[in-house]
Amino acid sequence: MPGQRAPSFRRRRLLGAAAVFAPLAAIAPAAGAHSASPHIPRVYMILFRGETDVEAGFHQWFKDKRLHAEFTVRSVDMDAQRVPALLEEARAWRADLIYTWGTPVTMAVAAREFDIPIVFTMVSAPIAAGLVQSLASSRRNLTGVSHVVPARQQMSAILSYRRVNRIGAIFNPNEVNARVAMREMRAEAGRVGAEFAAHPVPLDAAGQPRADAIPGMLTAFAENKAQLIYIGPDSFIASQRILVTETALALGLPVFSAAEVALRDGSALFGLVAGYTNVGRLTAHKAAQILYHRVKPAALPIETPGTYSYLVNMDVARQLGMMPPARVLQFAEQIK
Repeated sequence: MPGQRAPSFRRRRLLGAAAVFAPLAAIAPAAGAHSASPHIPRVYMILFRGETDVEAGFHQWFKDKRLHAEFTVRSVDMDAQRVPALLEEARAWRADLIYTWGTPVTMAVAAREFDIPIVFTMVSAPIAAGLVQSLASSRRNLTGVSHVVPARQQMSAILSYRRVNRIGAIFNPNEVNARVAMREMRAEAGRVGAEFAAHPVPLDAAGQPRADAIPGMLTAFAENKAQLIYIGPDSFIASQRILVTETALALGLPVFSAAEVALRDGSALFGLVAGYTNVGRLTAHKAAQILYHRVKPAALPIETPGTYSYLVNMDVARQLGMMPPARVLQFAEQIK
């Protein structure tokens, strides 16, 4: 209409959440054009360790599409036992969709019979975790996005940088996604004639992984002449990324990471990753199909973003004296 102001966006806190607003016309699929008070979709977000760039991409997608929605954001702070109480809060808030981050949170949510659609993100092995039987359809009231590059492509990325014969890895034995990644990478290492030693982080009396054990584990790898440390899809190890990567760097051990965060916010040397922002945007697209177009979650396949990034931390490369070969520089994204 002539003289109408351009739409504006603002964020406000709602039950500890961020809310993104846009013109009502943008949510026509969710409400009639002449409705005086259209329903505003509510998304309840359960995170594992606070907000990441995945959530930044998720929110930005809604903003870019001018979709009107409200978001409540909660973090379990790496304790999935907090999930049941949060689900009760989601139900009381009358959430239209539950967003879950990571395998431990998603498994805790999906283990309960729940009538609210679920969209998960950052789940590396949804079939192995028992969340779905097929990536084509969950046959359940959930769908989502995986973020991990296949193991064979990861191994190819490692060997493109330098030939290694001894690879070490540490992982949280409580996470099925981490155990699956170790098994797959061990198989790939065997295929190329390399040794892959994966050691579980010891657990404390409460059954939780001990972060204080990590430096000693990495020191043992250095003493045993490991040539590379591998970080797989592991929520606990990701939460300890500074400790893991900086300890490895001090020991002269290069780190390959399957997750972006250890490169962007850590001292990993290189990795082949699905960018967190792209993962968040794809997750938002699936959420919108459910919220605004009434698509059933089971009708939406579980997918990964269509492109991957080969990242090299050049500062770490200089400190280790392991500059990437020219062929890698032709396609790698160099970060500092």
